[in-house]
Amino acid sequence: MFLIIMLVATVVLVISLARRVYFQSLLEKKAKFNFAPVLGGALILGFLSPLLKTFGQSLVFEMLLTSLVILTFISGRNGLTTKGILLPNLVTKLLDFQQIGKVSVTPVTAATDQNLFLATFFEKQSARPHALVFEMSLNDLLGWLKKRLPDETEIES
Repeated sequence: MFLIIMLVATVVLVISLARRVYFQSLLEKKAKFNFAPVLGGALILGFLSPLLKTFGQSLVFEMLLTSLVILTFISGRNGLTTKGILLPNLVTKLLDFQQIGKVSVTPVTAATDQNLFLATFFEKQSARPHALVFEMSLNDLLGWLKKRLPDETEIES
């Protein structure tokens, strides 16, 4: 039974990894690196590491750990594609622009003179927020978003 669970988890992670690599190749506006998925993946790896003694010789378990390690480190790269928003999740999720009801863009005050903006995207159905930090001018970010978001989407800045 445990082998079936590992096999299913491995397939899900490998598919997520392939999707992540594909969607990252489509990024037009890259957000700042997000370390939350890295920390989450590190915790999961910490819980799985004691199983190395038991399942270390299993090819499925090795594939599971390998795909999890790779996915953990590349899942922090997110941003905007022409198809939607690549979110910082271990299981790759692309939020379609049609599902966004509201966007809030606020400046981030930092010690440096960089143009940092926090863009929070709210889903229409659940009002769930997804936040990404961009390093670019406000006009560039808003102009890019206005071209791709539906007309009814509210943009606050």
